[in-house]
Amino acid sequence: MKQKRALSGVLALVLALSLLPAPLARAAGTATYNGKTYSTDYTTWRQGDSAWGNTALGDLHTMAGSGCLVTSIAILMCHSGAYDPSTFNPGVFRDWLDSKGYISHSSDRSKDALLSFGRITSTSSPRFYFVNQTFFSVSTPLADVVTKINDLLNSGYYVIARVKNSGHFVPIARTVGGDAQLYDPGAASKKLLSEYDGTIGGLIYFKANLSGKDTILPSSPAKPAAPQVGKLSSVYGDGDLISVSWSPVSLATHYNIYVDRKNSDGSWQENYRYYFYTKSPYSMERLPAGTYRIKVQSTNANNWSYANSAYQTFTVKENHLTITYNANGGSVSPGAELVSKNSTYDLPTPTRKNAAFLGWYTAVGKELVTNGTKLKSTYGQTLVAKWDTSGHSFVKSKTYQNNFKDVSSRAWYYPYVTAAYSYGLMDGIETNKFKPDKQISAAQTITLAARLRKLYLTGNGTFANSSPWYKAYSDYAISQGIISSLPSDMNAPLTRQEFASILAKALPSSALPSVNDVPDGSIPDVYKSDKGIYQLYRAGVLSGNDDAGTFRPNAPITRAEVASVLVRMADPNTRILFSLD
Repeated sequence: MKQKRALSGVLALVLALSLLPAPLARAAGTATYNGKTYSTDYTTWRQGDSAWGNTALGDLHTMAGSGCLVTSIAILMCHSGAYDPSTFNPGVFRDWLDSKGYISHSSDRSKDALLSFGRITSTSSPRFYFVNQTFFSVSTPLADVVTKINDLLNSGYYVIARVKNSGHFVPIARTVGGDAQLYDPGAASKKLLSEYDGTIGGLIYFKANLSGKDTILPSSPAKPAAPQVGKLSSVYGDGDLISVSWSPVSLATHYNIYVDRKNSDGSWQENYRYYFYTKSPYSMERLPAGTYRIKVQSTNANNWSYANSAYQTFTVKENHLTITYNANGGSVSPGAELVSKNSTYDLPTPTRKNAAFLGWYTAVGKELVTNGTKLKSTYGQTLVAKWDTSGHSFVKSKTYQNNFKDVSSRAWYYPYVTAAYSYGLMDGIETNKFKPDKQISAAQTITLAARLRKLYLTGNGTFANSSPWYKAYSDYAISQGIISSLPSDMNAPLTRQEFASILAKALPSSALPSVNDVPDGSIPDVYKSDKGIYQLYRAGVLSGNDDAGTFRPNAPITRAEVASVLVRMADPNTRILFSLD
């Protein structure tokens, strides 16, 4: 009869429990630990859950085999509201305990993986900490055990029971009808403490302080900051390697680049191209014509959090490429420009204090590129400025405003006459007249040579007045070794050979680097001993009158032709690149 009454009492308790709502269970969701998914309903956590079950505990154990106490405490930490199960779980708690040295490591299995839970104090873990424990005989009546648990719960403690003769630990959810409901983390999870009756040997209890400092989860956000990406051009060519650069941000272990392409209907094809584990600056592969947007993503591989930069949008033009100008210690505007493939274009002139510009050279191959150079490459490229630090660049100090009525804008020499005037190298002969077909005298040639040299060496081409008018120039020319003595007739017109021989010595050799292969004796009508003319050919100042490079040394030279020579000496961008047939 006693057995029947006892059995009916248990049935009544089970029925009562089934009618009660699950205690403080959270809405089910998921989160990740070490890349593995787990449920955020802490009431279902087991020590052998796949997210942390294989995690080492000590040297010889795992969470699945020996992690019941660690898991029980973690469950109560979330049950109390001290921690959020979306960011906290038994694996995270195990990691913290191990980092603090609270879990033993030993080659002796009986001494390995022991948890010193008494060290989880209000100092080391202010939000949830150990208070005390009580022991009793396994023969203690269940009713007495439940009474003790109820007293602790009513006093605001969170309780774990030692069961199976202290071989297992289970957290208490609450007491009900003379029993206690459990969140058993074991594989054979039990729901009631009475199922362990006769093996219960003690209680461990903890306190929660929801306003306490969190010392377990990182105090700083694990998510990296969004990278700040350097401003891209709004337009590129399909021959360009687009370079993307950004500043490093804290907590980022690597960076990814994502490129979206705009569809014809205005929508975006996301991740048209992507690049993982990139380093700044990063050159992307060439893109076909179209409209694109790009973002750089900073990623923390420790927890796979990330942040994205703002999108930048740009257009890629068909049959175009970008030329980038590296001023190499100077300054230049524009710094880059979009040009058509297989085209010629005018180059900018860079500036640099106390240095003379010698021309633009390809970064790869080191070849001179001038205004008349047809693009050899179908890909974007960088041009690098070359400088002579012993000289000064020629600067256009005047503005040509249709000063010469006898210089037609359609004439071949128009750009040379206007540039020579702007550089301050040549002026008119009569009011509003340049006289392009007039020959040039010895005095005028020596004056031009002296002016060129002084401008190059000092940046200032002015001379004092003298009598006769050319004396200041001729004296300077002799002192600089441009000429050794004055010609017998300073007013006599010069031939092309006589003019070139004087002009070749106007600039130092460093200002006239060789860019053309013109072997001695290869100019049909120039003796190989005429070094000055060969130097001007090799520098691209002269090129001859036909494909063979015929110079016509004995022919007169006109002021229009002189202007073209002077401009090519002053501006390396206008020099001529050629090869003789």
